[in-house]
Amino acid sequence: MHRTTHQTPAPAMDQRGARWTLVLFAVTGALALLASPFTALYGLLLGAGGLVATGLLARRHDSTGTTAATVVFAGLLAGSLPYLLAGAFLP
Repeated sequence: MHRTTHQTPAPAMDQRGARWTLVLFAVTGALALLASPFTALYGLLLGAGGLVATGLLARRHDSTGTTAATVVFAGLLAGSLPYLLAGAFLP
């Protein structure tokens, strides 16, 4: 017999919280984009590793801090992607 556990979904983010995370993501992404192209690879590695780590942490302890860390790491990853895409097409 299979047991299923019922998990209640996380409460919906309010407008203020959603706006805060969007601003945090935009600022982090813009700062990563403005950084030197030489740091794009480090931003990619740090962003991807941070997203994995905060995803695992959020499974055990979901809080505003883990949400903020996830948004910052996603911004680092998003800010480094244009440099990597440009590097693939430029000689």
